[in-house]
Amino acid sequence: MAALIDLDRYPIDRPDSGPGAALLKETRKTFEDTSLAVFDGFLQPEAVNRVVEETVSGVGERGFRFEGSNKVFLGTGESGAEGHTHTKATLAYDLIATDSPLKALYAWDPLLSFVSAVVGQPVYRSVDPVGAMTVHVHHGGDEQDWHFDVSEYTLVLHLLAPEEGGVLEYVPRSRSSVEQHEEALRGIVEGKHQHLTRELPTAPGALVLHSGRASLHRVTPVHGITPRISATLSYNSTPDGQLNEYTRQLYFGRER
Repeated sequence: MAALIDLDRYPIDRPDSGPGAALLKETRKTFEDTSLAVFDGFLQPEAVNRVVEETVSGVGERGFRFEGSNKVFLGTGESGAEGHTHTKATLAYDLIATDSPLKALYAWDPLLSFVSAVVGQPVYRSVDPVGAMTVHVHHGGDEQDWHFDVSEYTLVLHLLAPEEGGVLEYVPRSRSSVEQHEEALRGIVEGKHQHLTRELPTAPGALVLHSGRASLHRVTPVHGITPRISATLSYNSTPDGQLNEYTRQLYFGRER
């Protein structure tokens, strides 16, 4: 795993060591405060390059292109607040190569244990055959409007940064406010609450732990020839967490 992760900088496989315990303590505090934690340079440069090469080939051959609008509360077919634009190409979990470094990372138990320790409860990998772990490619003009995730927790791996845009904007722990007050959502979408919004540019090699179900977020429009490429690893507090058929059909073009 050392060929994939910078374990000297991020000793998540040694939580009982001094450096490991310090990392966990710092990460837990940051996550509690903002619902998000960033690990710059988490992936080794060689691993990033390999995954990007695999992704460009895989998405081109087997990816699904989605163009439409998403609801703010993803994963539901009911009427509700609509976003404006959601466009991207996605490579589903079952179409990612078995020997991909991404699958090795997702199956690595120390990473699962670390996420559980940070969020303060046992978490489980998604059992969804299509959406457990996915790779997303945002080309020029692509974006994803404001929304909450289906999964409780997500690890996002930044793999390739565009020339401009592709920024993750998020409002920490905003779900209860948005659910209870429609004007809160309208204010965020219309840019009236910039003081609440935080920004995270795409940084290749970075790992981001994000509570996307709790925090309203979006990916700003991508500009330029170079696409924004990222991978998402999904986790839930129950061992049977997965997408519903509506969501699979919408974002992957198939129910299974």
